[in-house]
Amino acid sequence: MTDKKKKAFLITALFAVIIAVSFVVARRGQFYEVALFRSGDGWGYDILRKEKVYIHQPFMPAVEGEAPFRDKKSARKTGRLVVKKIRKHQLPSVSKEEIKLIIGD
Repeated sequence: MTDKKKKAFLITALFAVIIAVSFVVARRGQFYEVALFRSGDGWGYDILRKEKVYIHQPFMPAVEGEAPFRDKKSARKTGRLVVKKIRKHQLPSVSKEEIKLIIGD
């Protein structure tokens, strides 16, 4: 391989690495996670983005009153549903029907 070809290859490889790193850094900012916490006699969830609270939900959404989730599993499932909607660029709201499916009532 000639020196010109080696130099062109190294430059191309360097640009590919820069593009890959930029892509990973940009995607990292779109990372959401669900954090559970005790809320009264039950559970609530936070949606975190870049380790900061993006949505704080101490009670079941779409349910009258301020009723926390009875168990961690229901809170986690609802939080994951909200994250899924956010990633699809949908409103992060949850309907009564979705809650009923999640909690099993």
